[in-house]
Amino acid sequence: MSMVYRLLHQEDAKTYRALRLQSYQDDPLAFSESFKDEQARPLSAFQEEVQILGQPEEWFVLGAFEDQRLIGFVKFRRDQRSKARHKSMVHAMYVAPTHRKRGVGQALMEHLIDRAKKLSGLEQVHLWVLHANGITAANFYQNLGFQQQGPLVKDDLKWQDQYIDAAYMVLRL
Repeated sequence: MSMVYRLLHQEDAKTYRALRLQSYQDDPLAFSESFKDEQARPLSAFQEEVQILGQPEEWFVLGAFEDQRLIGFVKFRRDQRSKARHKSMVHAMYVAPTHRKRGVGQALMEHLIDRAKKLSGLEQVHLWVLHANGITAANFYQNLGFQQQGPLVKDDLKWQDQYIDAAYMVLRL
């Protein structure tokens, strides 16, 4: 089985949408968005989401494919404001449960970081990590070089009467 990492394109929108919706069902406490809200979005919204912007690419969704099947993704956006062009944000990262603990998430993030380092003037990659039920991806990101920036944000989200804390993390390139 061969693993391929590449940018998603318009023709990937349908499979990307399916995996995004799966992510909300599999890990509802790991994302700010909800399955209910995202399911209501039309396919055109996901086509827009996978649109690549910039040359070199500054807005993109990077996908992990095994045997031509999308099994993971990470969404990257460079800040477009003139005073904040030194920053970017990872908006979502997900690997299907059947492919976890195999280095796919780490490879996705390493590919993203490599791409980010090639962007002229980009100094920082930011992300939010949610903490729910004692489960967090913070250690995963720390192993990639991200550091928590500021205190934990208590009760940042609320889902089914459960509060979810969040941490803001940054990787300085």
